[in-house]
Amino acid sequence: MRFDLFWVLMGRTAYVFAPLYLIPFAYGFAFGDPAAGSFLALAVLSAILGMVFGNMGRSHMRQLSVQEGMLFLLVVWFLLAVLGMLPFHLAGLHLSPIDTFFDSISSLTTTGMTALGGGLPPSLILWRALMSWFGGLLFIVILVTVLPVVGGCFGVDFAVQQERLFSPLWNRMTRPMREMTILYIAITLVAVCIYLMAGDEIFPALILALFTVSSGAGPMTAGLPPTPGLIFGGGLVSLLSALPLLTIWQMLHRRSGTEIVHHMELRAFFALFIGAGTLLCVPPILHGTQSLASAIGYGYFYAISFLSTNGLMLQEEIPFHNGSELLLIVLAIIGGCMGSAAGGFRISRVLVLISLAWTELLRTLHPRMVIAVHQGGEVVPLHSAGRILVLAFLFAAVFSAGALLIALAGLSPIETITLTVSCLTTTGGVASLADLNTAAVLPSWTKFICALLMILGRIEIFAFFLFIGSLLEETGHNW
Repeated sequence: MRFDLFWVLMGRTAYVFAPLYLIPFAYGFAFGDPAAGSFLALAVLSAILGMVFGNMGRSHMRQLSVQEGMLFLLVVWFLLAVLGMLPFHLAGLHLSPIDTFFDSISSLTTTGMTALGGGLPPSLILWRALMSWFGGLLFIVILVTVLPVVGGCFGVDFAVQQERLFSPLWNRMTRPMREMTILYIAITLVAVCIYLMAGDEIFPALILALFTVSSGAGPMTAGLPPTPGLIFGGGLVSLLSALPLLTIWQMLHRRSGTEIVHHMELRAFFALFIGAGTLLCVPPILHGTQSLASAIGYGYFYAISFLSTNGLMLQEEIPFHNGSELLLIVLAIIGGCMGSAAGGFRISRVLVLISLAWTELLRTLHPRMVIAVHQGGEVVPLHSAGRILVLAFLFAAVFSAGALLIALAGLSPIETITLTVSCLTTTGGVASLADLNTAAVLPSWTKFICALLMILGRIEIFAFFLFIGSLLEETGHNW
């Protein structure tokens, strides 16, 4: 089988990745950072790779196959991680390759965990934020182009006509790529303005905006100053990062706000956010550990921070009451809306699982009744519901296997659970709940396992097992 379109996708990704190097190069050149020259050289290298990959796929058939999509979803993160770790080594900081690889994967998958700690030059801090921002953009583009071809549209957005929006034809993929990119950039600019109006300076506002828009904030951001303006701004940007860009784009395209009001996933998202925020407010108010205003502000901030899988923490240490940490972990596992940069299992799929469970209960009580799975007034196709059920099983299986492997590093049970959840849901703040603010103390092999779990969590796990299944099928045919 030919993989021409796979090389085209790799080439386009390298092409788009190349201009990112120019931003820290310009910043370092303007402020006299000696590491600035390496970014320019890497921009040229990435562009050359894009040309080479594009030339390898110049005779593609214009239609993406499932095998090409699977291979791209797996390989592209390793390619970008290698390109992303090079600036750290060319800066002459004498860092471990596994640490820089871990940080690159953590940034690209918008997890936000770090093994490098502080003390990095401003140009490298900006580079980490840019990688996180690009990782969020890449995931959104994949979600509306490659992922539906690989795993089907199981929960991308049941409220839209998917057969018209998602196509394996290359010429039809370019339009959603362009539209999602423009909308993503616009939201980023809005986020920078929000942080500036909240009283932050230009450089910290840019860094925070890049991290939070991509849902990649966490220990890598070193916490948010606990000022009312920044708490409100951080919560608002986290909310923007969890909203479904596909639905927002359709609303803007049709100039109608009715879809937002009647969108089942959005209604469930805001209900969960308000309910979780209220639950987080109650314990400190009852115990008198915080004032009413502080309890409300902190409660709703942490609710949206973890529900959006940002995991953005405050610099001021907040003593969580019994049950609050568990609630934050559950929010991170559920995650944001489909079509957003957020990680997690996604609210849309949780709603389908609930509807599927209720349907099976009714089917048991009324065996002759014809019952369909619904979401938001739409009938969910049986193959989509089945894939979501399989995805839930695979998520649980990978979580169990990953936790067993990570436990071999000598971590406590709560540290093992929070670290595994952080990687699979791309929410670095979950590990901070167990005081794992840095991965520097972990063995090298554990960091590599965590990096693999981050990739599995970002590609929705489904593509990886499809790839394994295809390999086993080919092996069986050969035998």
